[in-house]
Amino acid sequence: QKTAYEIYQCDWSSDVCSSDLWRAGGRASKANPNKEDGDWWNENGKKMFFDFINAWDESGFDIWVSPQGVPGIEIEFNNYFGEIPVKAFADAVVTVGNEVAVVDFKTGSYMPDSSLQLGVYASLMELQFGFRPTRGYYYSARKAEFVEAYGLGRWTIPVLTELFTKFDLGIRNEIFIPNIGMSCSTCGVKDNCYAVGGQMAEIFDPLAQIK
Repeated sequence: QKTAYEIYQCDWSSDVCSSDLWRAGGRASKANPNKEDGDWWNENGKKMFFDFINAWDESGFDIWVSPQGVPGIEIEFNNYFGEIPVKAFADAVVTVGNEVAVVDFKTGSYMPDSSLQLGVYASLMELQFGFRPTRGYYYSARKAEFVEAYGLGRWTIPVLTELFTKFDLGIRNEIFIPNIGMSCSTCGVKDNCYAVGGQMAEIFDPLAQIK
């Protein structure tokens, strides 16, 4: 059986982890003039990997196992909220004492300020397995800590059904409101977006036609 270090060395030395294949993220700074590129991840990724092992050992979490014997790791969901099909993958479902919790791992510098994502997973668990996790956590790989997200009970199946229905209605009617934020730099359609000055906005974005 391989140790965590041997697994790390094997995976990190593979072609998939070649620095040439990495896309630089974040913003250029004095400390990181080339942004968070492959070299940055080669240095910091290893620390995150072993920090996670320590954080997990100290968390008191155990991996939940489904009635079908499937470990709660990257569990796939394919369910309906009303008439809207939703597919999702939960990073981890764990047990905390007598409770069940959903966990999402974050490697970026931004941490969500809402429990919405975890609430979706909790509702999907309810739809698929007949019970609802009572707690949720985000794991910050940069800080090596699990942060509990509160308000999970706010995102019930009826509430999410309404949200997904309205979201689907907006797509069908081609209503796309710009949501300007940190994710814009990595957005796949940023070049077509008027709100961020996309070069192709004049062709594709109706907002660019408004004078």
